[in-house]
Amino acid sequence: MNIFLLIINVSAIATILLMNSGTAPENESAQFSSDEFLRDYLHLTDEQYREISEMDAKIFRVYQNIIDMQCEAQFKLLGELSKDNPDRQYMDSLVVNIGRLHTGLKRQTVNHFTNIRSVVDDGQEELLEQLLIDMMEMNKQCQFCNKTDCDRRNQLFSDKKTR
Repeated sequence: MNIFLLIINVSAIATILLMNSGTAPENESAQFSSDEFLRDYLHLTDEQYREISEMDAKIFRVYQNIIDMQCEAQFKLLGELSKDNPDRQYMDSLVVNIGRLHTGLKRQTVNHFTNIRSVVDDGQEELLEQLLIDMMEMNKQCQFCNKTDCDRRNQLFSDKKTR
């Protein structure tokens, strides 16, 4: 059992070190490639692109901080789970914290797409909506309930028409 714990701890530390050693360049390039993709996909003008980038600069910084905190909490949970006698109350507090952090990530994603919507024209907004549907695989299987015939998918379209 002790060798198992040692392997988990060494793996966790190695993963953290590897993730932290490449964090800034990977995230910057990921943000850049994501921004470039949106620029091309939505046919953004230079002014629209600049405006979205300025609004999103804070969002991406907050997003990265949340991801780091979530990673730390998940490794703490893994560490506690690997103990001979894990503290259930501590694990519960970690799970609640991970849930809050996940909520924070979703809020930042909402802010990001709200920023984009505030800048684009009607035609670009239609492209953005189709992109969101594709990202959520709404034309395939519902990512939340795993049904191919999820009624909630249709609500998205009917709610849009009634607004």
